Amino acid sequence: MKRAIPAQRGLTLIELMVALAIFAVLGVLSYRGLAEVATSRTHLEAGFERWRAIGRGMQRIDTDLLQVISPASSPVQSPEAALATPAMLLGRHAAGGPELQFLRLDDALGVRRVGFRLVDGRLEWLRWSGRDALGEPATAVLLDGVRAMRWRFLLDNVRMDAWPPADRRGLLPDAIILELDLADVGTLTRMIALR
Repeated sequence: MKRAIPAQRGLTLIELMVALAIFAVLGVLSYRGLAEVATSRTHLEAGFERWRAIGRGMQRIDTDLLQVISPASSPVQSPEAALATPAMLLGRHAAGGPELQFLRLDDALGVRRVGFRLVDGRLEWLRWSGRDALGEPATAVLLDGVRAMRWRFLLDNVRMDAWPPADRRGLLPDAIILELDLADVGTLTRMIALR
């Protein structure tokens, strides 16, 4: 009697190729998923860092403006000298961008002139060694990527685009409105009440 040879079980070449193709597709999908997670994390970290820089810049502006002082209220200066040196002055610097200068109280130096200006897309913080804007100030970059900066002033519920008014050089506004147009964020508006 002849014995039957049992049929061998296994994968055919086609089945093996299909299995390898499925594993390859799963490998590519998982790699792309991990790459997207890493890219998303990088974008989120860059976004968080940008908002932290914006927050630090706005905090510096708030801190300085909340310590603004009018020379007319200073007992050290005569009223004539106070009118010669405006408490706050909005002008343009040599490169053509807006520059706001004002007097603020400083722990170490007493009354000191500080300011902010826009130069080539950078918001700069200016610090002079004394009351007057003599010589070049020390500068620090607060924020990059600034397309435009506008200062507006509120006095007696009237909005002004220039400061100081011709007849009130020693006076401070009731509030200041700062508009920063950032390339990657849009326009940020901040109102700082001075009184």
